[in-house]
Amino acid sequence: MSKENQQINVFENGIYIVQDGYVTPLKPKDFGQDTIIWKNGRVLDVERAERIRIQQIK
Repeated sequence: MSKENQQINVFENGIYIVQDGYVTPLKPKDFGQDTIIWKNGRVLDVERAERIRIQQIK
């Protein structure tokens, strides 16, 4: 498939990064945070952090 005609599944949750004609899908996590690191107007990295909720016992 040519770079001009990439297709994405709009029924699948996620994030898509488009850069230089290429699509990079990021699958969703159950919990956590994604941070996109930019450099000179381009995506350099994606940091993925996970949060763990502590259950209190009564």
